[in-house]
Amino acid sequence: MSFVLEAQTRLMGKGSVLTELRGNGRVPAVIYGFANDTQAISVEYNALLKVLKEAGTSHLVNIKFDGQDKQVIVKSFDQDPMTDKVIHVDFMLANPERQLTTIVPLVFVGVSKVVKEQGAKLEIKNQQVTVKCLPVDLPAKLEIDLATLNTLGQTILIKDIPVSDKVSILNNATDPVISVKMPKKARGEAAVAATAAEAAPAAKPEAKANKK
Repeated sequence: MSFVLEAQTRLMGKGSVLTELRGNGRVPAVIYGFANDTQAISVEYNALLKVLKEAGTSHLVNIKFDGQDKQVIVKSFDQDPMTDKVIHVDFMLANPERQLTTIVPLVFVGVSKVVKEQGAKLEIKNQQVTVKCLPVDLPAKLEIDLATLNTLGQTILIKDIPVSDKVSILNNATDPVISVKMPKKARGEAAVAATAAEAAPAAKPEAKANKK
């Protein structure tokens, strides 16, 4: 899927201009990378929200302005702490011949047998990873198959994520992604049973019968 954003150049570092831009339904942004001069632009707010929602940081975006067409990824964005509205975006240039580093979401698919049959619970530890690759090899997402989780206590680690050999995951290889936990009710019953066992008096050995 390709994403396109129409943009306009803007003056950089002018607070009053930025306020006016936002008041007119636009968001100030910059494009930077690979020793190029930072370019100050603005984009329409609703169009930007669509790209942030659907492209995130794991899709290439074409930004068109002043007869130029720049291929970028969303590197970061700022939000108003009171309203959560996006107020600024950083776009990083994507060079087809150079690797880029960005965040890719993890998507959980399938059904765990132990969850379905034993009522176990899944505990998600990571929902995204940082990857490094050429733009052409950038995955939109990485899928985790829950059907591989068949026993209580089983954990999928970062190193278990299936990924192309053209893509490097930069997270710690032994960090957990998702684990199978015992159901809460079962944990409670196990705890009660353990407490009862500890509280029970030790069985006394049978007295030997006196010989006549």
